Amino acid sequence: MIDEELHRRLYDFVKAKYEGLRGGLSVEVQNAIAHWLNEHGLGAHTKTRINPGMPRVQARVDAIISWLREHGFLYQFTLKDWENACMHTVGHDPRTIRKYLELAKKFGRIKPVRGNVWEIV
Repeated sequence: MIDEELHRRLYDFVKAKYEGLRGGLSVEVQNAIAHWLNEHGLGAHTKTRINPGMPRVQARVDAIISWLREHGFLYQFTLKDWENACMHTVGHDPRTIRKYLELAKKFGRIKPVRGNVWEIV
């Protein structure tokens, strides 16, 4: 059990950061516990920091970008290329393709150049 105000603030934070609770809540709780252990010298190695891991959505964005690079799109790609990469890595649904495009932009992994052309950062 945790305080209602703290609970509400945590959920609001996770929803804003991950655009929903799926996967994000467990990552943030894990990060908080790892941070607390490190701050109190209770990590596995007291001289190092615990790496809590990478969120699933970020790993999927990295997989999409890796697919693009493996297929010759080292710097720029079109939305059609992004769609193909998503189809081969995360799924065919247009909402999924749009979601990962927005997440990649939010994470700073890609940026729009002009019109239909995007750049891998």
